[in-house]
Amino acid sequence: MAEAFILIAFALLLLFAFWQWEKENENPPEVVAFRELPYDQRQTVLVAAQDGSMEAFITLKEQGVDFATPASVENPQEKWRFIDQDEVLRLMDAASSLPEDIQRDLADMVESQQAHDLLKEMAILEDLVESGQEIADLIASSDTARKVEESGLSVEELLGTAQIVESLETSGHSFEELLVAANAMKELAAAGSSLEDLLATAQTLAALEQAGQSLEDISQKIRNAEAQEAALVGALRRELGGLVSKVGGRIDDSGAIILPDTILFDQGKAQITPVLGKFLADACGPWLTVLKGSGVDIAEVKIEGHASSEWRSGSSARQAYLGNLDLSQRRSQAVLRSCLDFVSDKEVLEWARTHMIAVGYSSVRPVMRDGEEDRVASRRVVFSASPNRENLIDQIETEAVAYNRARFGRWTDPDGNCLDTRGELLAQMSTGQVTSSEDGCKVIRGKWTDPYSGRTLTNAQEVDVDHLVPLKWAWDRGASSWSQSKRIEFANDPTNLFVVHDHVNREKGAMGPDEWMPPKVEFQCEYITRFMRVATKYSLRLKPEEKTSVEQLRQYSCS
Repeated sequence: MAEAFILIAFALLLLFAFWQWEKENENPPEVVAFRELPYDQRQTVLVAAQDGSMEAFITLKEQGVDFATPASVENPQEKWRFIDQDEVLRLMDAASSLPEDIQRDLADMVESQQAHDLLKEMAILEDLVESGQEIADLIASSDTARKVEESGLSVEELLGTAQIVESLETSGHSFEELLVAANAMKELAAAGSSLEDLLATAQTLAALEQAGQSLEDISQKIRNAEAQEAALVGALRRELGGLVSKVGGRIDDSGAIILPDTILFDQGKAQITPVLGKFLADACGPWLTVLKGSGVDIAEVKIEGHASSEWRSGSSARQAYLGNLDLSQRRSQAVLRSCLDFVSDKEVLEWARTHMIAVGYSSVRPVMRDGEEDRVASRRVVFSASPNRENLIDQIETEAVAYNRARFGRWTDPDGNCLDTRGELLAQMSTGQVTSSEDGCKVIRGKWTDPYSGRTLTNAQEVDVDHLVPLKWAWDRGASSWSQSKRIEFANDPTNLFVVHDHVNREKGAMGPDEWMPPKVEFQCEYITRFMRVATKYSLRLKPEEKTSVEQLRQYSCS
C-alpha cells in the first residue's frame, strides 16, 4: 500500500507539474517540442541519446536526491520517500482541482503501465542531466527517430544488422545508407533469402572483381549472346516466314519452326507427304544456311517428332506410349534424311552433319490448353536449334580464373616507412652504401650481387626483385583458389624474393626448375631447394611429372 501511495503521489506530482508549466506558459520551446513527439519516438530518442535535461529532475537534484545511486535508477519511486508529507497532501489537494480530463488521464495512467514507463523515462533523463547537455540536443536527435519510423524498421531490426552497422560506421557510410542496407535485409528475408545467401553472392562477386571481371562484364556477355539469338530469330522469320505460314506452321520466339501433323504425314504412317516434301525442298537449305552463318554458337540442331497421348482404340497407356515413341522417332528420322537431301552447299551440309539429330518424344511433351491436352496441336514436327549455353558459361569461368598479375596485388609497406617491399629488400640486401630518392621512398643506387648469375649491380634500374616461385607458376598450381589476401602475402614474402639482374629475370619468366635453372651452377642446389621449400610452405601442387623431374634435378645439383 505504501508503495502504491508513493507511485500515485509521484504520478500526481508529474501531472501537476506538467499542467502548471503549460498553464503558466513557462515551458521552453525545446520541452514543448520533446513532449509533442510520439511516445514510441520519445522512447527511441531517450534510449539512443547520450545526455539531456529535465527541469523537474534538476529541481529534485538540488534538493539533495542522489540519482547516481544505481538502486535509485532501477527503482525511481524510492526517491519520493524523501518528499515531505505536507507537500504530498498539498499536491493531492491541488490534484483535486485539476481539470476532469487530466484526472481521467491520471487514473488511466496509474491503472496501466504508463506510470512505470514514465518513471523509467525520468530515471534516464536524470542520468542525462548529469552530462549537462540541453534538451534541444535531444530534440535535434529526434531526426534519427523520425528516419527510423519512416523506414518502417524497429530499433531491434537495426540492431539485428549489427555486422552491417559496424561495417558502415568504419567505412564512413551515412545513416541513410544504413537504412537502405537494413531494408535490403528485410527484402531478402521476405524473399526467403538468408544473410548467408547475401554473403555468398557478395563473395562470388568479390571473387569475380578480384579476377578482373565485373558483374557488368558478365552481364554484357549474356546480353551479347541474347542479341545474337534475337537476330537469328529475326533472320529465320524473314527468310522462311512465308514458307512456314503457307503450310500452316509458325516460327516461335525461340526460332523453332513448328509444323502441324495434318500436312506432314498420313495417320499412323511415317512416309513424307508431297506437301511436306515440297516444304523441305524449299526450306532446308536456307534454314541450315541461316543457322550456320548466324554467329550464334549452336550446340545442336534437332528435328523433333511429337505425338498426342492416344493410340489405337483399346490400347493401354503403355502400348500408346511405345507406339507413339516408335512412330515419332521414325517420322523425325525421315524428315532429317529428306532435309539433308535438299542441301546443296557442301560446307553447310558438313556443318549440318556435325550438328543435326532426330529425336522422337512420343507423347511426353504435349501441348496443353487450359490444363487439358490439345491432341491435334500435340501431333507436330519441330525444327529447333539450341544455343551452346555451356560454352558461354565456360568462357566466363575461364576468364574469371585466367592469370593476371594484379590478382597478387602490389608491393606493400607494412611498417609505413614509405619503402615498399621492393625498396626494403634493396636496402637490406645492398652490400654498399644505399642512395635513396629525396623523399626516401625509393632506392636509387646500392651494391647487389645477383645470385642467379653472380653479376654485381649498382644501379637500381637494372635490378629486379624476382619471385623465386613465379606468380604465374603458383597460380596454375593452386594460387588461383586462394583469397586475395593470401596472394598478396605470397607476393610479398621475403623468403620468395631475390634481387637479380633484370635480364636474367626476363629470361626466367614464369618457368619452374624443370624448365629453367640459374646460369651460375654453384647456386643451382640452393635455388631448387629454396624453390621447393616455398612451394611446400604454400601447399602448391606440382604435377606428377614435375615432381619427378624436380627431384632428379635436386639430386643432381646437390650431389
